[in-house]
Amino acid sequence: MKFENYTVKDFLLDDRFVDWVKQGTEDAFWQDILTQYPQKRAAITQARSIVLATTQLPVQSLKDNDLAAMWQKIQWRIQKEETQDTPVRGIGQRWWWAAAASVLLVVGWWSWQQPHLSQQGVTYEKLVSQVGVQKMAEQTNENTKPLLVNLPDGSSVLLQKGGKLSYATNEFNVEKREVYLSGEAFFEVKKETKKPFFVYANELVTKVLGTSFTVRAFKDTKQVEVIVKTGKVAVFTQNDPEKKYKLANRALSGVVLLPNQQIVLDRTNLRLSTPLIAKPERLTLPAQNLSFEFDDVLVSEVIDAIEKAYGVEVVYDAELLSECKLTAHLTDEPLYDKIKMICQALDAHYEVVDAQIVIQTKGCK
Repeated sequence: MKFENYTVKDFLLDDRFVDWVKQGTEDAFWQDILTQYPQKRAAITQARSIVLATTQLPVQSLKDNDLAAMWQKIQWRIQKEETQDTPVRGIGQRWWWAAAASVLLVVGWWSWQQPHLSQQGVTYEKLVSQVGVQKMAEQTNENTKPLLVNLPDGSSVLLQKGGKLSYATNEFNVEKREVYLSGEAFFEVKKETKKPFFVYANELVTKVLGTSFTVRAFKDTKQVEVIVKTGKVAVFTQNDPEKKYKLANRALSGVVLLPNQQIVLDRTNLRLSTPLIAKPERLTLPAQNLSFEFDDVLVSEVIDAIEKAYGVEVVYDAELLSECKLTAHLTDEPLYDKIKMICQALDAHYEVVDAQIVIQTKGCK
């Protein structure tokens, strides 16, 4: 088996091993490896220590004198190991301290990068230019009213005045769903547990599997905000040392927000905070505030609520549906999923004609 020849470096490059150390996945498998290859226990222990050390990088920058003190200690320990009379043990321990020195260099580099990254800033234009694909779809709202954007996966976005939203047309919804935002937008993401949904907005990355939330990310402001309406949302910064892992892993990792919670990124120092709000402000768009929970409500009232929330026109036979009532929980659903659920309850169907949603039904009698 391949693990017989594994070195510490090999374990560090093994994604399954790293996932086990960080998340505890496949624990039975790795415990079995320890049993089958007891001679690898030392290498596994060292690799685990390095993974854990690199995943606990400080959020705040280290001072130069702190780095110097740590480096001095590592050099002293290496010299001490070299004078010991047990060469086999000394080599292993010396390797560990060399690895620790590498970790220190990573910490130092990351700490040095913090102010430089915050000074440079990340903008919508930079993010889009780095995508590296030929076909990008971009929606820009130049009107005063919110612009409804329907994504290929069925998710819906209400883009505020002056906002921009882009995504790669040939890669969206293949393995993951990625969009790039400038301005403010309200997202209702279609549930796809195997295809995470990412919003890249300045220095902040928002990751969801299916939920509704608001992102505010303007080019010339000092903050980026994420406000959750329903479900769970994970956020992390563009310079997060675990960014690659968090992008690849399907699970929500990072700072996880629940309904009615928000997070604020200070773009000057790249610090995240979760302020408590005694009286949460009413959000701008009706869709952000309505619950869309209906219990024995007239269908006409449900459709009216949808029209006001999304700024769309729904055409239907008011006389046929005049006495029809609906009980439905539509809060977590994107616009067209809401329409589909209403049609299913009425044994109806819909189509989009000239930006209007037309419902065809025989009534409910």
